[in-house]
Amino acid sequence: KFAESARLAVDSGFDALEIHCGHNYLISSFLSPLLNRRRDAYGGPLVNRARLAREVLETVREAVGPGVAIWAKLNMFDGVGTPGPGRSSSLSGFNIDEACQVAQWLESDGFIDAIEPTAGSSLLNPMYLFHGQAPRKQFAQAFHGVMKLGLQAGGPIFLKQYQYTDAYLLPLARELRKAVDLPLILLGGITGVDSMKLALAEGFQFMAMGRALLREPDLPLILQNDPTAHSQCTHCNLCMPTIYTSTRCPIRTGEVTGSGW
Repeated sequence: KFAESARLAVDSGFDALEIHCGHNYLISSFLSPLLNRRRDAYGGPLVNRARLAREVLETVREAVGPGVAIWAKLNMFDGVGTPGPGRSSSLSGFNIDEACQVAQWLESDGFIDAIEPTAGSSLLNPMYLFHGQAPRKQFAQAFHGVMKLGLQAGGPIFLKQYQYTDAYLLPLARELRKAVDLPLILLGGITGVDSMKLALAEGFQFMAMGRALLREPDLPLILQNDPTAHSQCTHCNLCMPTIYTSTRCPIRTGEVTGSGW
């Protein structure tokens, strides 16, 4: 399915492909010692848990050939337990030590052109990826029945709050930068020229934006014309619950005003 999707994307005119190996989606769940309880060649030691990621990337590269850029969006830490250093266990998630080893394997395999370090778990700790305000009430409102009641009761546990700072994934990403020579794409709080310059100075070749572009889709042009400008994203994270309808920034669309809170 990954190969079919890759071919379809390239045939449709796309020049580059991101293979998601983070946030405890399928490939990331295989990497996690907490979620992967398999007893075959795809479970247990890290080399087995990384097998699916490596096979998928090889298959995708074979499907699209050498002329298409491919990068892996790789978790550095699932947000469960401690990020490292230290040996991961069945009581904690994937950590930075294991991420560095997997990144080295992916680099030596030779099927990808870059890695985009990320963090957090859509299943276990989504706010570790986002940082900023935790939209617990709005998340609960996006569901019905048991799910709504569960989020109302367990919101503070499931949606933890982490203080926002620009380039907040940089401390972990530095460790990955030391581990591989592949180009790296820094994400997490890239909101202006200052954070971009910081990323370049730290050895990252590219940057990625998410929420900042939901707030201002033309932000790259704004920054190009005015390097002193800064994203208007308030990190209220009210965009998060909109993934279940139509992903958007409710402040930009006028559904809420001010900072969103």
